[in-house]
Amino acid sequence: MKMKSISVKNSPPISLFIVDNLSDIVIIAGPNGVGKSRLMGYLLNHLQNPKVNSTIELTIEATNVDESNIWKKNILTTSKLEDNKLLTTTLQQSHKRSYWKNSILYFESDRSIQQIQPYQFTWEILDPSNEQVGWNTTFGGIKNRYQDTVHSIFKLIEHQKRSIANKAVSLRNEGKNVMSLDFEDPLKTFKDAFSQLLSPKKLLEPSAQNQTLQYEYNGKIFNFETLSSGEKEVVTIVFDFILRKPEDCIIIFDEPELHLHPELSYKLIQTLKNIGKNNQFILCTHSPDIISSSLDSSVIFLAPPKDENFNQGIIVKEDDETNQALKLLGHSIGIVALGKKIVLIEGSSSSLDKQVYGSIIKSKYSNLVLVPTGSKDEIISFSKILEKILCKTIWGVEFFMLTDRDAITQFAEIEKEQFPEIEKEIAGKTTRFRILQKYHLENYFLDENVWASVFAQMEPKGSWLTNPKEIREKIRLIAKDFTSYIISLTVSSLLRTKVGNIDIMPPNCHSKNKEEVEKLIIAKSSSEVKRLLSILDENNIKKYIHASHSQVCQSIDNDTNDWKDLIPGKPILSKFITLTGMQQGRAKNLYINEVQNKQLSIFDDILKIFEDFSKSL
Repeated sequence: MKMKSISVKNSPPISLFIVDNLSDIVIIAGPNGVGKSRLMGYLLNHLQNPKVNSTIELTIEATNVDESNIWKKNILTTSKLEDNKLLTTTLQQSHKRSYWKNSILYFESDRSIQQIQPYQFTWEILDPSNEQVGWNTTFGGIKNRYQDTVHSIFKLIEHQKRSIANKAVSLRNEGKNVMSLDFEDPLKTFKDAFSQLLSPKKLLEPSAQNQTLQYEYNGKIFNFETLSSGEKEVVTIVFDFILRKPEDCIIIFDEPELHLHPELSYKLIQTLKNIGKNNQFILCTHSPDIISSSLDSSVIFLAPPKDENFNQGIIVKEDDETNQALKLLGHSIGIVALGKKIVLIEGSSSSLDKQVYGSIIKSKYSNLVLVPTGSKDEIISFSKILEKILCKTIWGVEFFMLTDRDAITQFAEIEKEQFPEIEKEIAGKTTRFRILQKYHLENYFLDENVWASVFAQMEPKGSWLTNPKEIREKIRLIAKDFTSYIISLTVSSLLRTKVGNIDIMPPNCHSKNKEEVEKLIIAKSSSEVKRLLSILDENNIKKYIHASHSQVCQSIDNDTNDWKDLIPGKPILSKFITLTGMQQGRAKNLYINEVQNKQLSIFDDILKIFEDFSKSL
């Protein structure tokens, strides 16, 4: 069986949630607090006791001939009394432990396993696979059945041993003295899955005597307790799945990514899909990786409620325009599940920018989620469609962007020509895209008084590191050494932006023969060459070099305050910190702490930006 459609109404915090045409993999996505887990609870309660209900209705589709024959139809609807009786009969039939068919398996988000009690063996040990267990065993979550899984593993071993011994005795009584040792390993599927998930670690043959699961790694033997929390979790889930061998079941999984890094999460889902058959997976998640890799299945974003007629169940597709826009930043629609207010910042996932911003704002704006989004060029390309897509609230999630000042040119005439959207945003027509007042985030770390105060606590009296004037002069001289680099960086960045991408795709090129297409492309190419030559004109380049030199170098030479804002602070700060002999990350943290402890105004404009984002309605 599988869920074909879901309709939930007036079930707080859900006002209206309607989705249909569900595939074999269903992703329910959304940030914390919108009601994903509550929705899973409503589904489970309804399936445990199907009744005609004004707040919830499911359509269930048969996935095998037996179901269709028993129902005498292919679809059941829980708003119909007769169908509810058929569904109840199907779900509440007895099951053998390892032949779980036409049922529900639930994996809760809190999968922490308590201490397992040893199994008390009896004289007669039946095959645990064939033992009858309660129909609702798998409705209660894995915490309630993991002990049964572990006990069953030991019973499988002991049952086989006793079966072999009994057969040997029987053959001897028949006068035979030869016995075939060709029998299957009852734990082969468990061992294979363990290796698939945690290779090169290998599951060892468990001992029924001490009832301890162990594994081998690098020639040494370890108990299961030494696995990481994520490793233990995937093994717990997969072993439960292997034992049940579900077929034609609905698997409801709340936050499968919990405690798992993306690769282990991916391996878990792939392993589960390959166990059993005809199963439908309903995964409740806010993992961007799971969401992004499932866009060819049913991905439903659970949006916050607006009014009683707003359907909170929003179907997301690969070709969704919002998804395409986010791809320009190296992201996908999956990031909408991270929070209700997402701030896109420069830097990679491993860069210090996110850590620095996080340290500056600390816990002041807990409703904001910081997401690194690549280089300034990617952010600029993204801003071009900001007005069309991300200035709107997407399914209850707001997007904001913050970039360094180097994301725009310093020359006004180019700014007006190349960046009309950014110019509008700076003018205050939209507050979703903000630009720092300084060239780089690192420019905020060039205050000589703060550095002197930092080093006063660790340097001897008289050290240049405790003298604000000497520190300022040292930073200024470093900047002066970077003059040619600054000019080259500024001018090359400006020209690169102005040149843009080469485009020789001709318009109106449909239904043309080879000669006509050739003529169109050559004409378009000639036009592009002329455009490039006009931009890269020698006089233009000299003009930009002169403008950059006048603006930056004069400020450095005259030691005005402007140069600290105009220069690329990233390399300047890096060289200064190197001269101090301190590690880069530690130096920045000490600087931030000093600013915050003394309540200095260094980061005030950054804090104001985040405050505006946080309070934005």
